[in-house]
Amino acid sequence: MRWVLAPRTTWQARRLAADFGEGMDARTAWVMARLARHPEERGYAMGRLDDDPPAAD
Repeated sequence: MRWVLAPRTTWQARRLAADFGEGMDARTAWVMARLARHPEERGYAMGRLDDDPPAAD
């Protein structure tokens, strides 16, 4: 869905995740790419990251 709504951000997120390697998930990469272009969306972006389910032990 993000590809349709924000194709440039999604493309940048894929490049960012590929450059970073296996340690970065798609959601984090997308938020980082989005904030690089739209820093005014920080509150919304941080809320999206906070919605991550807790990691299983």
